[in-house]
Amino acid sequence: MASLWKHPNSSFWTACYTDETGKQVKRSTKLSDRKKAMKAAEAFEDAAKMARSAELTRAAATKIVNEFMERTHGEGLDNRSTRQHIADYLAGLQARGTKDSSIKRYRPVFDGFLAHLGDARANARLASVSSQEIEKFSHAEVQKGKTAATASFGLKVLNGVFEDARRKAVILHNPVPDVLKRMARSANASTEERLPFTDEQVQALLAASDVEWQGMILLAYHTGIRITDAANLTRQNIEGGKLLRYRAMKTSHRKQRASERETVVVMAADLVAYFKAQPLPIKKDAPLFPSLHGKKSGSSGGLSNAFARVRDKAGIDRQQGDTKEGEGRRFSALSFHSLRHTMISRLANSDVPDVVSKAISGQSTDEAHRRYVHLDTAAQEKVVAKAPRLWRVNAA
Repeated sequence: MASLWKHPNSSFWTACYTDETGKQVKRSTKLSDRKKAMKAAEAFEDAAKMARSAELTRAAATKIVNEFMERTHGEGLDNRSTRQHIADYLAGLQARGTKDSSIKRYRPVFDGFLAHLGDARANARLASVSSQEIEKFSHAEVQKGKTAATASFGLKVLNGVFEDARRKAVILHNPVPDVLKRMARSANASTEERLPFTDEQVQALLAASDVEWQGMILLAYHTGIRITDAANLTRQNIEGGKLLRYRAMKTSHRKQRASERETVVVMAADLVAYFKAQPLPIKKDAPLFPSLHGKKSGSSGGLSNAFARVRDKAGIDRQQGDTKEGEGRRFSALSFHSLRHTMISRLANSDVPDVVSKAISGQSTDEAHRRYVHLDTAAQEKVVAKAPRLWRVNAA
């Protein structure tokens, strides 16, 4: 039978009971109230008895802890279901003023996750969701045809719910970061890698483009600007005919100082000549590329597909990845984003310091910068040629 003992130098009662192996053990209850401590000791012993008889299931353990908390604190475990936690989390985002467009992007992820779990599991407690279930959901999304980036975004959305629950002590451990790390390692091993265009290919793209797409391609080739940011440029982004000043949509929401969110690029001669040849609009908020302004990157009528048609017209093989079934686009190694790889790789191969390349491309971390660098063998030859000679063939 469970009993209590208190060390002379401690304010907490210690439970004395027989554990699951049959041994007499002592365990602190972390309680100074004797009545509550006795209830804790009895709960420890009840759990040990069930464990000895192989009856301590997850449900039984949860029931014991819940009853213990109700007896000692007057409030049991948070028994809200995963479905309810997600609904409450979304309601909290709306109350905090999160943009409707963001919540609209989150909902399909949550709906897909709940559907993947099934009604029984979705209506079970959030703490019962395992990392294996989360990882299986992410793999299922890829199998449906979603890209690795889309699957990773889904995990980050789910991370918000589990991290919110962890901060509120509903769960002790957030399982999503473990899954994200495994997905990252898997992505690094993937054979799907974006490639840079050659200068000859860029010339072919320009020849196959209308005036607006010529401007878009030149901007990406010389500044690394992303497709949506380029399409949404207005007259006020061109300063004095020599500077390009803009804020990247991908990074502007981050908690940075305003000066860090803005990218300022000295335009290359190609760009200066292009904008001199085109009559710039008078109004500051007038778009530089009217037919492309405001369009989304994805969708059938989006910017990415429009560029793909230019690439195909130029006779450039897109170098697609494996065929996918279901939803999602097939990976293409040569897309508009490849022009960003082209610019950063060109600077790296020309020995331009990373700090300058990062400033032009608007990248904030070395890790992000390294993903875009494709060094050719010529750059290696320059370094190897400077290596000291330590061994020579002995003269005969």
